[in-house]
Amino acid sequence: MKTTVPIDIRAQFEEALGREKEVWAVSSSRNRAGDPGETWVVATKTRLLIGDRGFGGPVSIRETRLRDVTGVEVEGSTWGAGRAVLTGKSGAIDHVCFSSLERDECSQLGRRILEKSAGIPEVEPLVLREPGRKKAATEVQEVVPLAIPAPPPARRPALPRRTERVPSGGAFDLFLDRPCAVPGEPLTGVLRLCWPVAKPVRGVRLVWAGAERTHAQVGSGKSSRTVRSSVNWTNQRTACWGDRTPLGVFGSIADALSGKRWDTLPAGEHLWPFEFNVPKGAPAVYAGRHVDVTWKLSAQVDVPRGFDLTQNWTIRVIPPIPGEVPARHGRHQKSVQLEAWIDPGPAGPGAEVRGRFRVRNTGGKTIRAAHVDVVRLERAVASGHVRETSQVESGTKFRGASLGEEPVEFAVRLPDSYCPWEGKYSSLAYGVKVWLDVAWGFDVEVTLRTH
Repeated sequence: MKTTVPIDIRAQFEEALGREKEVWAVSSSRNRAGDPGETWVVATKTRLLIGDRGFGGPVSIRETRLRDVTGVEVEGSTWGAGRAVLTGKSGAIDHVCFSSLERDECSQLGRRILEKSAGIPEVEPLVLREPGRKKAATEVQEVVPLAIPAPPPARRPALPRRTERVPSGGAFDLFLDRPCAVPGEPLTGVLRLCWPVAKPVRGVRLVWAGAERTHAQVGSGKSSRTVRSSVNWTNQRTACWGDRTPLGVFGSIADALSGKRWDTLPAGEHLWPFEFNVPKGAPAVYAGRHVDVTWKLSAQVDVPRGFDLTQNWTIRVIPPIPGEVPARHGRHQKSVQLEAWIDPGPAGPGAEVRGRFRVRNTGGKTIRAAHVDVVRLERAVASGHVRETSQVESGTKFRGASLGEEPVEFAVRLPDSYCPWEGKYSSLAYGVKVWLDVAWGFDVEVTLRTH
């Protein structure tokens, strides 16, 4: 037995296992009623053992054969508590409640049961992964029905043929008319579904969602806590085929028990053009110290009493970039005086910014070096708490002994990822920071914004 099961009840699971060996185990901090307690799912090659007890109560172990499980219905939201319902030919068999922190583990139940393999420490999750990414895809919680399927553009080229083998559960391919999304302009493309076997389907859906989230740590010691702010920039759904709205966990249970018949999605290759609105002022995709901005397209085939086919794609949103660097001037006056200028010129990824600085060392301080850096400036507001951080992207260095009162010219390049933006609770800016490394004294700096 693994250490997921506490020592005080491990013997009960070992007795129930008999001569069979454990393949994998999943634990939850809630019992099957959703109350604080404990639930464990221990699997062998042929069966599942689900142990459940309330807070301090007795343990009850229930056995389910793997071949009797035909699907797992997981609550369709991005975060929060929920339940995974094991369904069979006759309806719901059992379920496991989980907290928000355990959602990723419990979402893998369906694929683990389907694989029926032993000795694999980690398995693929139920949802498909985006090619080239290791993070499991997730679904969007809220739904705002604003998307309208659009006809394909007249000049859209023919779609390339799929070169990879189509899995038995089907496969999605996404084709965008533009490589990135622009705020205020539509996002258009084609969703392709390769469906190898005709089977009943509730619906095929495509969701376009974007969110901006900030967080900050406040307080110290026992009073330390994390405060957050968030805003959903958009949450649009379109039905490519069948029903537009998912049933949710309770609706799925009722549907599994009712035995309702759904329309059959024919086998073959299905193409669905789409068009979504990209909101004006939308920030770019970003993952920083206190800020996370995400933009995703999520496709789903909702299979009743079976395993859903889902896939997520991260979409690059690029706001309009200022085309010119304005002329700037800054000054720092103490025992060491520093003045800096940047000249007007073109702005953009990889663009060169030129300028000059001048040092007046009236106090006779020892200056080790002068640095000119391109910095990324992140600002986040979380529940009224402001956090500002900077990250050096590139720079150049001048020897302190060579500095005088004559202006020193410099040239630095903006990073290839240059894309300033401003959201509701956060912003990203870039600047040229000129600073002096003063021996036995405070450093002197001037930061000039490039936009």
